[in-house]
Amino acid sequence: MTRRKNEVAGLILAGGMGRRMGQMKPLMPVPLASALETAVSRMRKSGVGDIVVVTGHGAERVSEEALRLDCRPVYNADYRTGMFSSVRAGVYALNRGIDAFFLLPGDIPLVKPATYKALIGVFYAVPARPDAVYPTFLGRTVHPPLLGAALTEPITAWLGEGGLRAFLALHPHSSVTLPVADRATEIDMDTADDYQKLLSYATTEFYPDEDECAELLRIAGTPEGAARHARVVANTALAISRKLSNSGIETDDRLLLSACLLHDIARDRRDHELLGARWLRRRGYREVASIVAAHKDLPSREKLGEAEILYLADKITDGTSVSTLENRLRRMQVRFGDDGEALSGARRRIAAAAAVQKKVESVTGTALGEIIGGADIGRKLE
Repeated sequence: MTRRKNEVAGLILAGGMGRRMGQMKPLMPVPLASALETAVSRMRKSGVGDIVVVTGHGAERVSEEALRLDCRPVYNADYRTGMFSSVRAGVYALNRGIDAFFLLPGDIPLVKPATYKALIGVFYAVPARPDAVYPTFLGRTVHPPLLGAALTEPITAWLGEGGLRAFLALHPHSSVTLPVADRATEIDMDTADDYQKLLSYATTEFYPDEDECAELLRIAGTPEGAARHARVVANTALAISRKLSNSGIETDDRLLLSACLLHDIARDRRDHELLGARWLRRRGYREVASIVAAHKDLPSREKLGEAEILYLADKITDGTSVSTLENRLRRMQVRFGDDGEALSGARRRIAAAAAVQKKVESVTGTALGEIIGGADIGRKLE
C-alpha cells in the first residue's frame, strides 16, 4: 500500500533538563547546525511532514528554533516529571489523520534520512500495517521507533509507571523490527564525552565503519564468501595506503576501508559493481559508491587514490589469499579458456592493475610483495 504525502509525522523530544551535559542540547552545534535543525532536516529529507517539537526546560529558546525550522513547538509544563510526560504532550498535539509518527529524543540528531525512509517503507509494505516498527542495530533496539496512529490514544490515556518502554511492553500491539546499518541511531548527547564522540562520528558518518559495513552486507544478502574476500582486500589495501602515506601520498583510510569492505556487496548479481554502487548511493554513501563502481574497470587517471588502491588490492586477492597479478592472469586464462571476449577483458584489467602497481612501487621505492608481506590478513581491522 502506498502512502500519501504528510501522513507520517515527527515528534522530537527537546524539553529535558540536560543536567549531565550542562547545556541546552537541542541548540548545540552538530556540527554546523543546531542539533534540532540537524534532526529536523533529516526527517524532512525522508518525506516526514508535520514535526512537533516538545519543549520544557529553556522552552522560549527552543521554541524560537522550532518555529524557525517550521515546526510546531508544544510546551510540556510537567517536563520535570520525566520523559513520558513529554511523549504524552507531543502525541496529544499530533494532527489527526496521520498514519504514524517517529518518536525521536532530541539528543540523537544524526539518524540518516535513509534510515527514516527504510522504516517508512516497512510500515507501508503490507496492507495490514503494524502498530510499531522498531529499528535494530547489531541486534539492539535503537531510535527512533515508528509508531502507528492506533497507539496515540492509548499513549495519552496511560498513567502507569515506567514510561513509554513500560507502556509498549504492557500494551498489546503488533510490531516488526528492521535491521538498519546506522550507528547514529544509538549515539546520543547525554554527556560532554558523548557529545565529542557524536561530533567525531559526524565527520565520517557517510563512510560506514566496520560494524555498519557488516550490517549493510547482511541487509543486502551478500554471500559470506564475498564478505571474507572483502576483508582480505581491505587489509591489503590498508597496507598499501600506509606505505604510500609514508611516502607523502595521503589517502583517507576510513573511506578506503568502507569501499573495500563493501565493494562486492552485490557480488552474486550481473554488473555487480554498478548495482552495488547504486544501492549504496541510495543510502547516502556517495563517495564510497563511486569507488565501488570503479573496482571492476578502473577509469584511466594519473592520481593514486582510494579507487586505485582498492582496484590493485582486489586484483591481487584470489578469494581469501593474496596472490600476484601474474598468477591471477594464469588462473583467468584457465578459467575462461576459449572465451576470447572474457579473456580479453581479464587481460585489460590485469594490465590496468599492473600500471597501478608500477606507480605504487615507483612512489614508495618498494616492491609490492614487500609492502603487503607484513600485512596480518587475519587481524581485526581498525
